[in-house]
Amino acid sequence: MKALHTSPGIIDNNRWCSPRNKPHPSAFTLIELLVVIAIIAILAAILLPVLNRSKETALAVSCLNNEKQIGLAIEAYCDENNQCFPTTWWSLNGPYYNQYGKKDGGEWYTSDLKTPTTIGPMLNSFVKNNIVWVCPKRKRGMSYINTATGQTLSGFDPSVTGFISYGFNELGVFDSPNPATGIMYTSPPPFKAPNCRRPADLVSICDCSGSINPNDCGFPGSGGTGVADGCWLDTSWAGESGPLYTSGTGAPTGTFDSRLQTAEAKHDNRLNFLYVDGHAAHARPSSLTWGNFWGIFDSTTRLVCNNGYPVYYSYERISNPAWDSIEWCSQAQWSTRQEY
Repeated sequence: MKALHTSPGIIDNNRWCSPRNKPHPSAFTLIELLVVIAIIAILAAILLPVLNRSKETALAVSCLNNEKQIGLAIEAYCDENNQCFPTTWWSLNGPYYNQYGKKDGGEWYTSDLKTPTTIGPMLNSFVKNNIVWVCPKRKRGMSYINTATGQTLSGFDPSVTGFISYGFNELGVFDSPNPATGIMYTSPPPFKAPNCRRPADLVSICDCSGSINPNDCGFPGSGGTGVADGCWLDTSWAGESGPLYTSGTGAPTGTFDSRLQTAEAKHDNRLNFLYVDGHAAHARPSSLTWGNFWGIFDSTTRLVCNNGYPVYYSYERISNPAWDSIEWCSQAQWSTRQEY
């Protein structure tokens, strides 16, 4: 019987086939690879801004929660002190030194490491972690400048650096000025929330900013510049900030606008404010009035700043809407300042 002839490379039952005809594994061509890279780039361009906004929102919420914790600590303090808010002596002379013998910002203790310069140490029994005084975005309070070397020392808390991220309303809560001269009282009467006419409108604590160089502490007459005294929202701050001080035109030029109105590391052009009634909320600086700080809301009372000038009224705004997007450390005049 004649045998069946098969040509090489043709499968006969389960016989092998020629290597030339074996199927090749699939692979990306250059064009396909470029298409994949382009798709990834487009997705990244779409998602990254969303992720950044989410991060910004999370930082703002975390900062707001810090203020709420401080508010609860103040309430606990009031419960143990006849409903009186904590107060400290307004004028304490520096320089200030921490436990390592280095100059600090003076917003925590005096150099005896016992006398509080702000209410932060006074609330230690109710706030167990000093980092609650540090905004997670601005981080003022975790670093300070070694004035001997110029080196930035990081990884600490306000009890070491002497700086904090939140400012105190010295106009109507933690202190008060002489209404005739605008000069701050060194022994103010205690503030009680039940005596406040509009506790939901009176600011207690808010975001603040300033240099972290201890050499910037104090007024020029005492050898400083004042731009490190970020947490004291007093009549000196009011007198050298705001639209009236700068005639309402151009960028803010007041030394003390940096404490609040043009604070560094804002949250979407907003800052966080804690009010006397305990609630905290985001707000643009330009939405606040001087009445929110003095606690006076009639339109005829003159609000006198340090040494009698300038004079405000409660309905006047503390800032210009055009300044809400301005942050002090990005301005040319602060280009040599260090802020974290």
